[in-house]
Amino acid sequence: LTARLWDREPMAALYPSLRRAVRALPPPIRPLVSRFSTNKGSDLGGKFQEGGEEQREKIDFQDGAQAYKDISTAALMRALGVFSVCGLQIVVRNSHRILQTALKLFGPTVVQVIMRRTLFAHFCGGEDLESIRPTIARLRESNIGGILDFAAEADIEGEGEGVTLHHVTGEVSKPIEEISQGEVVPQPTTVQGNALARQYSYHTERQCDANKKIFETAIRAVHGVSPGGFAAIKVTALGNPLLLERWSTALREIHRLFDIMDVDSDEGVHFEEFMSSWKKLFVPLEESEVRKIFSDFDKNNTGKIDPVEWMSTLDPPKMRQLASSCLEKGPFATAVLDDEEEKLLLAMQTRLKSLVKLADDLDVRLMVDAEHTYLQPAIDNLVLGVQRRYNRRIDRVYGTIQCYLKDAQYRNRIMMQTAEQEGWVYAVKLVRGAYMHQEKERAMKLNYPDPIHNSLQDTHECYHSVMSDVVARESVKNGSQKANLVVASHNQRSVEHAIDLIHRA
Repeated sequence: LTARLWDREPMAALYPSLRRAVRALPPPIRPLVSRFSTNKGSDLGGKFQEGGEEQREKIDFQDGAQAYKDISTAALMRALGVFSVCGLQIVVRNSHRILQTALKLFGPTVVQVIMRRTLFAHFCGGEDLESIRPTIARLRESNIGGILDFAAEADIEGEGEGVTLHHVTGEVSKPIEEISQGEVVPQPTTVQGNALARQYSYHTERQCDANKKIFETAIRAVHGVSPGGFAAIKVTALGNPLLLERWSTALREIHRLFDIMDVDSDEGVHFEEFMSSWKKLFVPLEESEVRKIFSDFDKNNTGKIDPVEWMSTLDPPKMRQLASSCLEKGPFATAVLDDEEEKLLLAMQTRLKSLVKLADDLDVRLMVDAEHTYLQPAIDNLVLGVQRRYNRRIDRVYGTIQCYLKDAQYRNRIMMQTAEQEGWVYAVKLVRGAYMHQEKERAMKLNYPDPIHNSLQDTHECYHSVMSDVVARESVKNGSQKANLVVASHNQRSVEHAIDLIHRA
């Protein structure tokens, strides 16, 4: 241990205590993993080298000297203090109240100084390009890259400006083209059974445009301080969460329609199944017309429609066209987006594409964070769209799989299959998940199956299985692609599993 900020002699008496403090810190995952990574992007399919020689020695996760050799004594003491405070349940449960009380008693200036030098200094890299430069440079000295993250998100549970949900009927919404740039228009909704047709105003859209500019700043910052590095973005900052939920519902219903048509459950719809289902669900057509519709889906001319072909063919306009042919207005027809919602979805897609193009021009990789399950199908669909265009040569865009979800492994395999069939580079970040309590509460409230694994062990097993699937895919085995896998975990066994995969790759 060395005291970089203070003279070493006065600190000598504290060394025994500091050694005990180091033992009290969490396992040194990040510093040790950095020995097997670089800031040039993930390379889990290749050889990780240090000093020109392959590193295959067993990592000792209890070796505090190795883990913290590049960290100052001051930073270690601060870390010990921060983790100790964060470990107090009474503080965690009442953090907001404590903060508000401190602001009243001491004023914002004093509180800001304390927060900046403790919690903010420990968890955050900085506020702008200039303030993050020293942090990035210090990490680079230890061979650790950076991922710049604009930490903001929205949720449909909260109050959103510019979004109104009124149970009224018979009112006419103002057309989207007639709304002026600065106008905030309360848009009425109509009620169809239990379904609420949501409307969105330009006030929310202007905020999304402002968020896009912030992400652009983050991308340029990565280019400036860590070329080839990563920036992280959240789709809920680029579009209204209510719209994402609507689109997610529509995507789930179109997937459910595929399951209905797949009578023999072999993950493929043959023409006979398609024709039989069409007669039951849609307006009558001549067999030749139905066969033409079937051929539009069967892009690979295999004689059956697989899930990838089904989901990739149906964009919002085609979904609305198909829904108009339904004999009854069931869940699928009700879930399809209307004209105004399609325009708002297009605006969201345009923002995302603009960010990815900027990242591509500046050689920056983008990670798109996962969010709540009721928004995720739409997010996955948006990510898929930009991956198809910008992942043709390299791992430009990374999606995210939340492994605490029961369908995580299935969804990852479908995405890998899509990339393999369409010939683009698959890239993914694996996390366990951050919304467990919200997901469980919502499932209970709305009376649908809990999407979260039944136990922590199930989540661990899913995480490792998905990791193995990514590394074992055919394009990695034959050397045409790298694994392009981000193991976003503090879990020691997960890191050890990743290192084992590296050695066996």
